[in-house]
Amino acid sequence: MDMYWTQRADQPHGRSRRTLIATSLALGLLTVTGACGTDGNPAETAGSGLTRLVIDFSPTANNAQLSLGIDQGIFERHGFEIDQVPGSGASANSVALLLNGQIQLAVSEITAVPAAVAAGFPVEIVTSLVTDYESPEGDAFSLVVPEASGIRSFADLAGRTVAVNGLESFFDLTVLEAVRRAGGDPSAVRIVAVPFEDQVAALRQGRVDAISTLEPFAGQLLTGGFRSLGNPATSALGPRSVPSILMGSQRFVDRNPDVMRRFLQAWGEATAYANDNPEAVRATIVRTTGAPAEVVAELPLPWYVSGIDRRSAELVARLMVDHGRIDRAPALDEFTWSESPDAHDLQAPPRGLRVSE
Repeated sequence: MDMYWTQRADQPHGRSRRTLIATSLALGLLTVTGACGTDGNPAETAGSGLTRLVIDFSPTANNAQLSLGIDQGIFERHGFEIDQVPGSGASANSVALLLNGQIQLAVSEITAVPAAVAAGFPVEIVTSLVTDYESPEGDAFSLVVPEASGIRSFADLAGRTVAVNGLESFFDLTVLEAVRRAGGDPSAVRIVAVPFEDQVAALRQGRVDAISTLEPFAGQLLTGGFRSLGNPATSALGPRSVPSILMGSQRFVDRNPDVMRRFLQAWGEATAYANDNPEAVRATIVRTTGAPAEVVAELPLPWYVSGIDRRSAELVARLMVDHGRIDRAPALDEFTWSESPDAHDLQAPPRGLRVSE
């Protein structure tokens, strides 16, 4: 059974959910306490003479520019040796690893950062990864149901079981907000946590009624007799919102500003390369996720971005308060790196991508 934890439909929102977040973060810290390193150390110089950064990530299309940038030697040209380590899929564990200095950066859903800061754990957004969009060529995110399902709108999810990648996550939050905006009762939605790579099987086997997913997983279903209800992220947040980010501990970033500025230069170059080279991105997705090449060939590719989309960050934090995740929204400068530029590549879609506004 790969469902990690279930949020009952009748579970009260509010303080119990806030307590859950704080407890998860604290347990994550306890799990890794005693391991090597601290988050306040200077960046490590590898034997190669390059600056070594360890980055926690889970392979999806949304962070393919990281692997592609490494393969293309972009980070090495900027003086970095990047070690990618498989993520646990749990943002609380990533925060704990950052604060213990075992990793320097982590790919995460954006909700993890305001949640950690509100609970007293000092992490911050360093850069965005992708922006959301709706397009005639396919959406970046999809709420997928079986073709014969009676679920016809987000409001119909009340009383149903929906799988998301992680509880108290961006996917959880946007599903509930999409239900609310469609006139449904978000408190009646039963949310379960299932890793992206296991959601397809869960839906095929009827263990859940719907899944909130991204590529390449959505494409594998939509070409095989399933249908999309739409994009819960754009329904909840509007177009061009940012779901995924790279985060670091505030102490590490503050102690290594020159390293982080140099990293952002490399990140911007890797992002531009990914947006300009879709076939290289598809090959990277096949290699890192194991998705069939024939499926990946038909997928809508992410719109990669660099810098911070501060509008999305503020909006997500406010929604987390509205849905009882946190008591108050932290100020923007409490959970974003002040030296990171605004996400400038949100203005023009890449590679001729047709985007619905």
